Amino acid sequence: MEGSKRACAETTHIVMSEDINQLGNLHGGTLMQWVDIVGAVAATRHAHTIVTTAALDSMDFKHPVPLGAIVTLQAVVTWTGRTSLEVRVDVYSEKARSEKKTRTNTAYLVFVALGYDGNPQEVPEFLPETSEEKLEYERALQRREERLRRKNAGF
Repeated sequence: MEGSKRACAETTHIVMSEDINQLGNLHGGTLMQWVDIVGAVAATRHAHTIVTTAALDSMDFKHPVPLGAIVTLQAVVTWTGRTSLEVRVDVYSEKARSEKKTRTNTAYLVFVALGYDGNPQEVPEFLPETSEEKLEYERALQRREERLRRKNAGF
């Protein structure tokens, strides 16, 4: 399949009372749902078909996100295989009274493209162009090898 440009997606939320935990901060499960959805949008844009989440490598919670904060999630495709693709999602938080954005999370997800029959479908190749994209692509290959190692070890 012909290579394509880097697919991306962005979404913004305001942390509302139904989104917080007992400490008054954004609930981790809510954030994980938002990450999965924006990641799936970027993956779908690249694959031009349905995708399903296959893996979430890790998600570190570096800073709490308080009630009322504005949360922006930015997703980009970092690597493609035959039927799977990796997406990086960066999460930023800002207080309503400040323009300062703080990166609170970064997550890497793997999606598998599916045809409407539910079977894996080939995806267009992602061809990194910039030095940043090439570096991210190389790191994605390393993450893929680690995922395969864990899978083969039975984890």
